[in-house]
Amino acid sequence: MKSIFNWLMKYLGRSHPQNSYKLLGKAEEEKTFRAQKGHVTIYVRNLEKRYEVPLKYLSLPSFQELIVQSQPDELDIKIDGPIVLACSTEVFDQFLGMAMASCPRSARMLVAL
Repeated sequence: MKSIFNWLMKYLGRSHPQNSYKLLGKAEEEKTFRAQKGHVTIYVRNLEKRYEVPLKYLSLPSFQELIVQSQPDELDIKIDGPIVLACSTEVFDQFLGMAMASCPRSARMLVAL
């Protein structure tokens, strides 16, 4: 689990525009979304909802478990592009409530779009 977190922090902490993502399924529109500084973009259930989540949340074991569950066929989790979680928006909203309680300073920075 720590290797996933370390890789995500290294990958997402880059200063050049590799943290910008194209909206999945709408390549013809070529819309590019960039998360706010210090955040990562998370899509829940095939683009049903888009969140910008503080990077601090990546260190939470429950968040790491959501990522692992979303990639069940992969032995080595590698994320190429936006993070898409297979859970429902209700489950992710519950996770966010727990994450906000454990990281109260970063709760103000959460953005749901």
